[in-house]
Amino acid sequence: MQRMGRLIYAGSPSDSYRVDDRLLLHLELAIAAKFRLGDSFAFTIDGDHAPGSGYHVLWMHPSISLQFRYDGDRRALAVNPSWVSALVSSASTDGGLRIVPEPGSAPAAAPRPIYG
Repeated sequence: MQRMGRLIYAGSPSDSYRVDDRLLLHLELAIAAKFRLGDSFAFTIDGDHAPGSGYHVLWMHPSISLQFRYDGDRRALAVNPSWVSALVSSASTDGGLRIVPEPGSAPAAAPRPIYG
């Protein structure tokens, strides 16, 4: 069973995004790494507010409140340092943070277009 947590942006439940717990853990670690350096960046995430809502671009800055709410036990999830590194590298580009596949995982059947 896939556990789905939530990323809550700017403390607003209306600005929350459903994210697989394992991905959420890796996003939390990557975002925290960037914030420790005082970096700010754009984060493109699939919108799940309504069907067809498309992608949302969030401005990530250490002063903006973020909450990572897990559906399951966060401590039970294994960390893949290569995935955290790939997410941090993505956030360091002009395009900002984008969800990248976990290194070593099977490629997705049909890649989704990335906008922005």
